[in-house]
This record gives sequence, structure tokens and C-alpha cells, in this order.
Amino acid sequence: MSKSTATSEQYKRIVEALRMRPQTSYDLRRLGIYQAATRIKELRDRFGYLITTDRVVIVDRDGYRHARVALYTLVAEPAEASIASRAPALR
Repeated sequence: MSKSTATSEQYKRIVEALRMRPQTSYDLRRLGIYQAATRIKELRDRFGYLITTDRVVIVDRDGYRHARVALYTLVAEPAEASIASRAPALR
């Protein structure tokens, strides 16, 4: 996994993770995405990904309960699924 904090690398990590299963904002934070809501919005608005957001309750590794955590689900990808092909500046 890339350790880069470059926005384009964050997009790639998010899409790869969402292709496997829905991810919470906590899941994405562990992948180095600290502004998940912003990156998800950009994936929707700039690149055409259909990603839903639901609010869930989770219990973290330390046993603390967190209400209204975002759970992101990838519903559909744009016709040109590659972010790089949609935004040459991200290559």
C-alpha cells in the first residue's frame, strides 16, 4: 500500500478499498485518508463515482461507541473507471 498523502493516491486507495467492501470513515483513516468526506465528495463530483453514505454506529478497537459514523458504499463507477484517464493531471 502506498504511504503517499497525495490526493491522487488517496483517490486510488479509496476506490480500491470500496471495490472490496463498504468502508467506514474509520476504515479509511487507517488507510491514510484523513478527510474522507472531502475525498468522497470529489470522487462523486469530479469523476462520476456513485458512492452512498449511510450513518452507522460502531464500536472502536478500544470498546468506545461512536454514533453516526459514515459508511461509504460504492454503487457504480463512471464509464471510464480509471481516475487517471478522467483527470490527466492526476497521473
